[in-house]
Amino acid sequence: MCIEKKELYIIGAGGLGREVQWHISENENLISQYNIAGYIDDIQKTGKNINGLEILGTTKDLLDITDDIAVVIAIGDPQIRKDKYDTISNKENIHFPNIIAGDVRYSDTVKFGRGNIVLSDSIFTVNIEVGDFNLIYLNCTITHDVKIKNFVSLYSAVNISGTVTIGDLSEIGTGTKIIQNVNIGPKTIVGAGAVVISDTKGNVTLVGVPAKPTEAKAEEVLL
Repeated sequence: MCIEKKELYIIGAGGLGREVQWHISENENLISQYNIAGYIDDIQKTGKNINGLEILGTTKDLLDITDDIAVVIAIGDPQIRKDKYDTISNKENIHFPNIIAGDVRYSDTVKFGRGNIVLSDSIFTVNIEVGDFNLIYLNCTITHDVKIKNFVSLYSAVNISGTVTIGDLSEIGTGTKIIQNVNIGPKTIVGAGAVVISDTKGNVTLVGVPAKPTEAKAEEVLL
């Protein structure tokens, strides 16, 4: 029995979008379900060819499509990713699959929402909750009882110890380490290479070892 493939559009024709295209093309499970229609990009010129795929239009152009389609939002910045989603979120014919690289390891106790992107060599252990529209970049490790909310970006080689919660719209820089039992509030930005050892209320940028706020007094953002 031949299963009809769904057309899949990649929002974002930058580096991440091109990497997502590659990961899909390398994953037999994904290519059995989806045909990559092309890129959607609000900055680059419609009609431009990138790595064999054409830019087909802008995010708003997706609103004119009536067929059932799949969309992956390949934008690194959490707020911009959310803005793209909000533009098309009311369209019932648009579906948001999880794009998970074939070599990602995770147990059957890991729960993924929708619209997540998980790139190569990341590992999730047990009893982990991943919400919606998160980006988990290359070589991340997420251990037991971690909760990643929505529209979070974890860049390469982030290591998260057990029972950590990361709030909505947070951005965790390359090589960051987060120790166990830490709660990170929404809209937290953690600079590359930081070591997070304390809870935060959110809306703060943390850098350093141990991680400390770059602005405002520590008592205003650390719990």
